[in-house]
Amino acid sequence: MQIVNMQTEDSLNIVGDYFEGNSKGIILLHMFQKTKLSWRTFAEKLNKEGYSVLAIDFRGHGESDDNWKNFVEKDFVNMVEDVKAAKAFLKIHGITEIGIIGASIGANTALNYGMEDEDVRFAVLLSPGMNYKGIELEHSDFDRPVLIVASKDDAQSFNDSKEIYNQLRSKEKQLKIFEKNGHGTDMFKNPELEPLLIEFVKKNL
Repeated sequence: MQIVNMQTEDSLNIVGDYFEGNSKGIILLHMFQKTKLSWRTFAEKLNKEGYSVLAIDFRGHGESDDNWKNFVEKDFVNMVEDVKAAKAFLKIHGITEIGIIGASIGANTALNYGMEDEDVRFAVLLSPGMNYKGIELEHSDFDRPVLIVASKDDAQSFNDSKEIYNQLRSKEKQLKIFEKNGHGTDMFKNPELEPLLIEFVKKNL
């Protein structure tokens, strides 16, 4: 694993953990007030499967520039620029096929970025919401494979996930609901989650 730096188009430094692998790459996007470290164990497992993996600290989080405590909605919406910088980093390193996995606010950002970039082969959304900090999914027209995972005890995301699933245009969409596994990357406490995600990745990348 290498710690890497990326520059966004709006001149912020984004820090990531990069696990070098083959020409297929996966970008990991964390939850609000979390960091790239929340993906460490899963990132290592993806890398062992051969994939190049890049887990970033969003702007305002972890080692990246800015402070989320000063953010307004526009700043959260602009986190899509961090994903763009991550994609550019992977492209420079010869990675031509890309998937994105995001949790919570990272899930919303993943889907919104995927709508802009046809190179994104799939999106995995852990505990997405119809609106996180102004990042809305109400009119998403992402048409590639999508896996949504939520937990019943996370009521808001559970309800939003069903609505997002129903609205998605993709013909290859899946919705997995757990009973009591919490929110976002906290759901990794369920041993079913990792193999579910790895199987989806292998099928679509």
